[in-house]
Amino acid sequence: MKRSHDNAIEYANIIRPIASACAIASLVFALSLPAPAHADIYRYETDSGEVILTSQPRKDLKLIEVIRSTPTKTQSKAGSNADKPKSASPNSGSSIPKNATSGMQKSSAEERAKLYAPYIAEASQIYGIPEAFIRAVIKIESNFNPRAVSHAGAMGLMQLMPATAEHMCVEDPFDPRQNIMGGVRYLRRLSDRYDGDINLVLSGYHAGPGNVEKAGGIPFEKTQQYVKNVYAWYLRYRDAEKDDKSAKNDD
Repeated sequence: MKRSHDNAIEYANIIRPIASACAIASLVFALSLPAPAHADIYRYETDSGEVILTSQPRKDLKLIEVIRSTPTKTQSKAGSNADKPKSASPNSGSSIPKNATSGMQKSSAEERAKLYAPYIAEASQIYGIPEAFIRAVIKIESNFNPRAVSHAGAMGLMQLMPATAEHMCVEDPFDPRQNIMGGVRYLRRLSDRYDGDINLVLSGYHAGPGNVEKAGGIPFEKTQQYVKNVYAWYLRYRDAEKDDKSAKNDD
C-alpha cells in the first residue's frame, strides 16, 4: 500500500510485530474468542516451534509462561461474581469500580485513567501494543469516560462502533475491560494489516480501513489531525513512563 505521511507524522514502528506468520495465525484464532473475565493467558510452544496463546490450559503442548491477570481490588473482592455473564445494558455498570462512575464529572481524566491501568497493562501484554499508545488512543477517543457515546454511535472508552464491537467479541461496550480488550484487539489487527505503520493504523481506527485503502493513505483532514493528536499524547505518556521507571531505579 502507498503510504501517505503528508501533514501527519514520520513513520515510526512503535508497535512491535508478532514473532512469525504462524504465530499471527494462532493468535488470530485464540484471541478472536471472547476473553473470560480476568483469565490467565497461557503461552505454549508446539514441536515445530509455533507459539500459541490461549486462555485454556493444555497438556499436549510445552508451556512457556503464564501471563497472570491483574484485577483491581474491587474486582478481587467480587470473587466468583467476576465470572458471571455481564449484562449488555449500558446502565448496568457491570465491572466498573464504584468510584469510576460516582463523581465522574468532577474527577479528572488522569484520575479516571488510573482506574483502568490494570486493563491497559493486560491488553498491552496480550496484543503487543505499547501501554502508552493505548492510553493515547483512549485519551483522544473518550478522555477516559467509559460511558461516552459519539453522535455516530461509537461507544465506551475506545469508542467502538457496534459492528466493530461485535467483530471483536465485545458483548458490553460500556464495560471498561471488554471495551479496552476489544479496542486493542482491533489495533493489533490493524497493525498486522499495515505492518505497524502508525499513520495507517490510526487512520484505519479513525476512518475505517476501507477509506484508508481508497485514499492510499490518510484519507481525511480530520483523520490527519487525529493521528497527530494521538501521537502527541503517546509521546507524553511514553516519556512519563520512562520518568517513572527512572525514579523507581533511583530509589
